[in-house]
This record gives sequence, structure tokens and C-alpha cells, in this order.
Amino acid sequence: MKSIKNEAAAKCPNHCEPFDVEYWSLVSADQDPDLKTAILGGELNLVQCPECGTFFHHDGDLIYFDAPAELLVFVFSEKDRRREPELLARMQKDYELIKNTLLKQLQMDYPPVSVFGLEALKNILQKEETDLYESEAVAAAAADMGFQIVRLKPSYARANHFPFYVPAPKENNSANGYAVAASQVLQNGLNSLLLRNFVDHMSEEGALPPSVL
Repeated sequence: MKSIKNEAAAKCPNHCEPFDVEYWSLVSADQDPDLKTAILGGELNLVQCPECGTFFHHDGDLIYFDAPAELLVFVFSEKDRRREPELLARMQKDYELIKNTLLKQLQMDYPPVSVFGLEALKNILQKEETDLYESEAVAAAAADMGFQIVRLKPSYARANHFPFYVPAPKENNSANGYAVAASQVLQNGLNSLLLRNFVDHMSEEGALPPSVL
């Protein structure tokens, strides 16, 4: 799915005359990584009023999609918070439409996320980068101990606050086998809250093995 720009009238916070702008309404992060960088830098949909020179973010709805990360975020305008129930209902309809038409080949099996404002989207992406950095540290520590590394299904890992990568059991592929392997990595000195949470969950009675790619 390609990133899309739309046109709209922007309203300066200083109550100047509205002016026409182009803004991103759909960001396909894996296709256009520079747009993800722009979000993290606070530059996406940043416009300047031609009358007073003030910079501000155009407050339009946006869809953010990162296929490899299994992350679909609907970003609604801050001014529409009071309409949240209505917007969530619309989001679900749009999600079903996108899932069953534009992205049918991906066989999406994870729910969308909704936030208000670009700052909230930026926070999600910053958390994603922090978790990825910690996950890569888990993978490196486990590999140094001779473990093979498996990648968890990203949406599953995110929903459960697990690392994106975990050590694979050498023999027993049960949930407990994963817990034992991850515990050994932690006991070797790695400090990872994500991996600790993974161990605790996999150690629970009746736990199922993790969802891996």
C-alpha cells in the first residue's frame, strides 16, 4: 500500500485566513521510511502560515501502516476527541474494508490501534523503537549463549509486552521450554523487563507456546 497525500484548508492557531496545504493522510512506513523518521522528528504535516509565519501541524486524520511490524494506527484529529465512540465505529468499518480489499493478500489477523494527534503516534513509534532495541539485545545475548533465535509474531509480542526476538528451546518446544531457555539468558546477566515478562507468562499453568513467525 502506497503513502497518500491529500489537500485541505489549514487553519492557523493565530486565526489568520485559512490556506490550502498538502498533507499526508496515509503513511506506509515500510515503503516510505523517511515518513516514519518525519513523524519521530515532529516534522510530518508541519506547515507554515503564509500570513504570520507560524509553524503548526495540520490537524487532519491519518492512517499509519507498517506491514512487517503488523502495526496499523488510525490517528484522529485532536479536536474530535468528543466524537470518540463514533470514530471508533468508523475505524472498525474502515479496517474491515482495508483488510478485505487493499490488504487482502496480507491476511491481517491483528486489530488496529487508535490515537488522537500526531504526538500520540510519535509516542507509539518511540516505544516501538525502544522495545526493538531491547529485543535486539535479547537476541544478541541469547545467540552468544548458543541459542537459536526465533522472531515472535510482532502484533502478538506487542500486545503481550514481550521482546520481538526470544531464544528457542533446544529440545522442548512447549511454553515451559521457552520459559527455561529465556530464564537461562536472564540468569546469564541480561537485564530485560520484556524477557522477564515473557518468562513469567510462559511459566503460567496452561500457557501455550508463543506465536512465532
